[in-house]
Amino acid sequence: MAFIQTVRGRIHPSELGLTLIHEHILCDFIGAEKTGPHRWDRAEVAERITPYLQAIVDQGITAFVDCSPRYIGRDPLLLRHLSEKTGLHILTNTGFYKEPFLPRWALEAPAEELAEHWVAEWQEGIEGTGVRPGFIKIAVNPGALIPVQQRIVRAAALTHRATGLLVASHTAEAQAAYESLEIIERAGMAPGRYVIVHANAIRNLADHEALAARGAWLEYDGLQADSAEWHLTLVRYALERGYGGQILLSHDAGWYEAGQPLGGTVRPYTYLMAEFVPLLRRAGLGEEEIRQLLIENPRRALSIA
Repeated sequence: MAFIQTVRGRIHPSELGLTLIHEHILCDFIGAEKTGPHRWDRAEVAERITPYLQAIVDQGITAFVDCSPRYIGRDPLLLRHLSEKTGLHILTNTGFYKEPFLPRWALEAPAEELAEHWVAEWQEGIEGTGVRPGFIKIAVNPGALIPVQQRIVRAAALTHRATGLLVASHTAEAQAAYESLEIIERAGMAPGRYVIVHANAIRNLADHEALAARGAWLEYDGLQADSAEWHLTLVRYALERGYGGQILLSHDAGWYEAGQPLGGTVRPYTYLMAEFVPLLRRAGLGEEEIRQLLIENPRRALSIA
């Protein structure tokens, strides 16, 4: 039976309602060699972020996918606490990002070794917390992929094959997206389990259609007032050409930033429901299309067979 893995355990896919597929609660940009839980106070982070989470609960959001990877502020215990406090289904991840957020050993490690670490987090829980990842988060450089990023993409594919977890890859550029799909396919992974994150940064609409034709998910995040018209163009283009079932929407917002007084400036997670959904309706989208974008697509993407 399919399930979705949250920080509090497995849930049935039907329990996942309105979902924010790409957000952040905590980030730390000091680098892989210096970051760690000593850099933040969990109680302070929770106090600062809880009102922002409660605001989306009040909007009817049921699930929140936290995309902060290891070495950029991933904190499973904090996420589990916030999930228990708010009732949100929160997901965390395994995987690695890119320099300078990679440990030194990972720069030369083969893909098989990287995958071994990530599969262990799935099997045993993350760093002794008992919290298991609900997806794999990686990143690639723009343009032709450098060797370490090639290995990370391959490692993600190997981890997917061992676990069934979805891969979400910070991409934001067409050449990197095409090369990534080639790598995962050579590793035996279907593009239908791979998300091209920040696909909204790809300006050529033909690339969107071509990447969708390969089977990949396209994530249109960074959603806010000044990008709404472009996001609307992307959504309508996808629906008109028949790949609306491969689109994911979110803000890429938040977050408490470690090292900043009280976490710095936090961007809310409310624009999508408060402003963008009404814009979709005014543009002629029906309730079933909106449900597909915000419930059915995330539910299908995050489900593990």
